[in-house]
Amino acid sequence: MVSQAPQRLGAPSGNTSDRPSGKLLIFSAPSGSGKTTLVRRLMERFPRLEFSVSATSRAPRGQEQNGRDYHFISADEFRKLIAEDKFVEWEEVYEDKFYGTLRSQIEAIWERGNVCVFDVDVEGGVRLKQIFGEGAMSFFIEAPSPEELRRRLVGRGTDSPDSIECRLAKATAEMERARDFDHIVVNDDLERATDELAALIAPFVAQRVMLYFGSFNPVHRGHIAIAEHVIERDIADMVVMVVSPQNPFKQTGSLAPELERFEGAEAAAAASKYPSQIQASAVEMALPKPSYTINTLRFLTERFPEKQFSILMGEDNAAGLTGWREADKIIGHYPIYVYPRSGGAAPGRDVGDGSHEGGEPAKFPAGVTVLDNAPLFDVSSTAVRELLESGRNHHRANRFGAAANDFARVLALAPANAEAAGYLELIEEILNYRNTDLLNP
Repeated sequence: MVSQAPQRLGAPSGNTSDRPSGKLLIFSAPSGSGKTTLVRRLMERFPRLEFSVSATSRAPRGQEQNGRDYHFISADEFRKLIAEDKFVEWEEVYEDKFYGTLRSQIEAIWERGNVCVFDVDVEGGVRLKQIFGEGAMSFFIEAPSPEELRRRLVGRGTDSPDSIECRLAKATAEMERARDFDHIVVNDDLERATDELAALIAPFVAQRVMLYFGSFNPVHRGHIAIAEHVIERDIADMVVMVVSPQNPFKQTGSLAPELERFEGAEAAAAASKYPSQIQASAVEMALPKPSYTINTLRFLTERFPEKQFSILMGEDNAAGLTGWREADKIIGHYPIYVYPRSGGAAPGRDVGDGSHEGGEPAKFPAGVTVLDNAPLFDVSSTAVRELLESGRNHHRANRFGAAANDFARVLALAPANAEAAGYLELIEEILNYRNTDLLNP
């Protein structure tokens, strides 16, 4: 396979936020078009869809409940929230009848790794699409005809004759905005309309899972910082740290027990900025050893066909990618993202788990994307292991001050290292006991 200059993914343009963004589905329609029923059916088909509950100043209708159908608040409270910039968008549809989308609702859904669903009026739908652009897919739901729309509004039994006439007049104006939506779907048959919407939505909401393979021997802050960077750049919806029991290119003598490494990665992921989107996986512990990436990819792709898998790796590993088992099937079928190492990489000069000496910039296969502006840390798992062993030796010789210093350095490099934290706690207990014993013989 020919090496070439890789694609580079630099810093995003414009203003950015440390909080990761996600995807949105927007459904709008004139009253009586049946959009709410369609939305609820789609949410049953796609578990990652989560309804964003809008706020309104109108009174509840029928069996509507506060917090489930809408956040029902007074017009005065609505105006107060507007003044505090708590809404992404809002509209006064009729006098003192406000509707709006709370920022906190969207952010909470994204933090759970889900897709935010909006069932909003037409003007709100247009504004949300303008605000979120390519991150949103918008749908305009039509009734088959004005006559059918009237029949549905009358059959609903919640509006007076005057209110129905008002809604029909408003629907005529709203139909002029249909072209401002990504897709127009006619709800003439509920099953057919649901299937049409599902076919449009499926590729858009497929979860993007980035597999971060490694021995994590042990995990350290550099691993987590890269995973957080991926989430913040919206390159993936989830980063899964796949703990490899046995890398076919590495000796197993220096490896900590696989369960211990998994538990360390799990604890580090839980302590990250995005614990719902960065997680550890023990999948390779259940697969034949040694752990070949192609085997894991096949297993996961067959088990989870609705997910879109990509791969994250350091540039030292990517430099030798063409030598991996069935490399052509990996490179040809899965997006590969590479983060740079401090000092650069030279193919074939790996001098430790996660570190290497400087050299010429690595050449990567076609299709590999390099994550420019990814965080760089002058730390490696090898260095953490060496400090751990040094601390153990001091501890065995009862040199507790020196041992505490080494374990504290380990935690500075790898805050999630449970072993170092446990040793420090033990040393503190020993010293506290000795001091108490000396002061109170």
